[in-house]
Amino acid sequence: MPKISVIIPTYNAGQYIEECLKSVLNQTYKDFEIIVVDDGSTDNTKEVLKPYLSSIIYISYQQNKKQAYARNIALEKAQGDYIAFLDADDFWLPETLEIQKLSLDLYPEIAMVFGNIIEFDEKENFE
Repeated sequence: MPKISVIIPTYNAGQYIEECLKSVLNQTYKDFEIIVVDDGSTDNTKEVLKPYLSSIIYISYQQNKKQAYARNIALEKAQGDYIAFLDADDFWLPETLEIQKLSLDLYPEIAMVFGNIIEFDEKENFE
């Protein structure tokens, strides 16, 4: 089973990052690594991340150099056969990685997959 590298750049996403991480950890497809690059957050992001330090999560802290730079740092650390990008203020449904990997396996001629989004506000009102 190929491993997927989940890349999460974050900047001042302390109020969202925990739900984001939980959505990855609760995936039905389990062969993944999580790489978080904190791009110089000045909020409580670092404290929120502490309980999630484990063998599957690599966390890098750096001065603020913007999201693209953070993603590139994470790509250098990635060990997976596939790369999955997830923003720190987003989360996945439990089957996201399983469905996307299956799509890549069934159609080897495609290079990437993505899914629909569901927008919601702070009160979880769906739009």
